[in-house]
Amino acid sequence: MSGNPNEVEASKASTSANDGFRTAADPNETGWPKGIPYIIGNETCERFSFYGMKAILQAHLTILFAASGLASEVAASSAQHMGHLFMAAVYATPMIGAIVADRLLGKYRTIMWLSLVYCAGHAVLAVAENSIGGMSLGLGLIAVGSGGIKPCVSANVGDQFGAGNRNLVEKVFQWFYFSINFGSFFSTLIIPLLNRYYGPSVAFGLPGILMFIATIMFWLGRKNFVHVPPSPGGKLGLLDTVSSLLLFLGFIGVPMFFLDILGVPVSIGAMIVFLIGGYFVFRYRQALKEDPGFLAIMIHSVQATVNGQNKQAIVEAGPNADPIHRSSFFASAARRYGSEVAEGPLAVLRIISVFFLVSVFWALFDQHATSWVRQAQKMDLMVWGVELDPSQISSMNALMVMLLIPLNNIFFYKWIEALGFKLTPLRKMTIGMGTASLAFASAAILQLLIDKSGDGKIPVLWQVVQYLIMTQAEVMVSITGLEFAYTQAPKSMKSTVMGFWLLSVSLGNILVAFLSTFESLSLQNFFWVFTALMALASVLFALFALVYQYRDYSKNG
Repeated sequence: MSGNPNEVEASKASTSANDGFRTAADPNETGWPKGIPYIIGNETCERFSFYGMKAILQAHLTILFAASGLASEVAASSAQHMGHLFMAAVYATPMIGAIVADRLLGKYRTIMWLSLVYCAGHAVLAVAENSIGGMSLGLGLIAVGSGGIKPCVSANVGDQFGAGNRNLVEKVFQWFYFSINFGSFFSTLIIPLLNRYYGPSVAFGLPGILMFIATIMFWLGRKNFVHVPPSPGGKLGLLDTVSSLLLFLGFIGVPMFFLDILGVPVSIGAMIVFLIGGYFVFRYRQALKEDPGFLAIMIHSVQATVNGQNKQAIVEAGPNADPIHRSSFFASAARRYGSEVAEGPLAVLRIISVFFLVSVFWALFDQHATSWVRQAQKMDLMVWGVELDPSQISSMNALMVMLLIPLNNIFFYKWIEALGFKLTPLRKMTIGMGTASLAFASAAILQLLIDKSGDGKIPVLWQVVQYLIMTQAEVMVSITGLEFAYTQAPKSMKSTVMGFWLLSVSLGNILVAFLSTFESLSLQNFFWVFTALMALASVLFALFALVYQYRDYSKNG
């Protein structure tokens, strides 16, 4: 392909304006972008560091809480509570990371700076591993670092490709996904062994070293990357970031993570202060230059509903206007910003309604690092003459994912459709959510056998059943959910939708953290509670799937 000469010249012209880095991919390049090996290497090391640390977190926190005087089961529940709060923070902070990258710093600088925060978190874990306070600080830094770069990394991969090599994007994401599972599998096997033989300082230290290597690799590739500049950047980008951060703290940060620390009265006061501050910073930013994004449309629509402008807009539009111009909530926004812009937030709200029920699935899925480790601790860990660590069992998930994806695509999905049942994305997700309920029913039955037989009697390989069922559920819900979100969101709202997708993971972990505080709930009953919650969510999701009207925006963006 010859490419567009104007695009080439524009790319050259923009290079000097961005610290000497290219700001657009070369449309004449038909091979692999030079920066891809650095990105894949970075992702492999980063995922090794994250999953390695996560693998031993439940066991180590349990020891710390037990050392503080708590009974063994209470200590395990407290560790589970803290672990899921950490994971909730990891999946909530991407909403801010995306704003910082897109509006203020750009993806490269955001990844670099937050990677250093990430490394600092690992360093704190390595030197303060015997303190609950030290662990809290280290996990907080990792949550900010890992969560902040999460929405930037995959988008940065896509930025490296131009018109000439766009056909390679699918392949690079396959390698990207493989690197995630590769890092996860080996770290989940290796780090628990380091913890057993060399102690938590070394076990937490090695993931930190790998994260530092990941950061160095990313820095080494800086001259090979395409650096898409932030928009708008400068003062407007800073105001976008500040207003988003304040509103995030008001709506999400304080109620989800600081309610127990601050108490209800102080938390409510802090929420009000953050929300009011965020609103006025946002209004000041809009006064300088109006930006018709998700937040602007939503605030305008709320005001128009209160002051009656929506009713007036519906009357002026007339009875033959399109649905968005006759919406009781978005009519005024459609009149002011146009139909396409006003439909963006409406599409996001429709997708969020799907994500809300999917959050229950994430509540179950992320327990393979907590409650399923607790269960493994009560089982016979000798396998073919080798004593496994309870934290190593979850490595099966990464292997099963790589096995089940092709099996589903080649056999299972085609077999279902051959029976005359069309597998729409929402139907596929419904089946996956029901499957997750079966996984926890399997875990509950296994726990019943453990309780009857006594600790150390049931072989740990019996957990293979629930891992296999849950991984099948993951393949049907997680991958399909991303596809659904992409096709159902307009181009201008895809980043916003991804932020809400990750937030649904955060909400699921908050649910687990909350139920973990019920100390009288035995592990067996804990599994049954989530079995019932998932079954109920599956039924509600199935009903929702019956009435959902699909809109495919993928051709437009």
